[in-house]
Amino acid sequence: MKFLVDWPLGGLAKWLRFCGFDATLMRLAPDKPGSWPPPRPRTHILTRQAACRRLKRPDLLVLAAAEPEGQLTEVVKRLGLSARDFKPLSRCRHCNDPLAPLSRDLVQGRVAEYVFLQQRRFFECPRCHRIYWPGSHLQGITGTLRDQLDKLGDRDADPPE
Repeated sequence: MKFLVDWPLGGLAKWLRFCGFDATLMRLAPDKPGSWPPPRPRTHILTRQAACRRLKRPDLLVLAAAEPEGQLTEVVKRLGLSARDFKPLSRCRHCNDPLAPLSRDLVQGRVAEYVFLQQRRFFECPRCHRIYWPGSHLQGITGTLRDQLDKLGDRDADPPE
């Protein structure tokens, strides 16, 4: 599933990327619908601009929530997503590219020594070359995702890991 996210919703785009979704930021102008991409299967446009409702696009979700976590809950609920749709921490939160496994040998000297000594698995963004690892932030992010799914009553699904 792909999301085209209105520029002011950068926090939501980051959360969607944390969830493993393809989330591209773009500037949406409701007064210039010709500048919008054509509808595509499994692609959703996300905005908070109420003026966009008049476009009546089937791929458009005009969100009400002001905060990124509330927006994420709204997207999950409105699209009927479940835990099985999530692939947490599989995309670069900056570039949106899928992360690639990186040999531990290639990480030495590129991350803090403590991180190198404590972690065994590393991933790299092929575009910006940022390095990621399943550190303590993983628990916080997956905990937030579990909370989001619990709010929606998706308790029977496998939680994201």
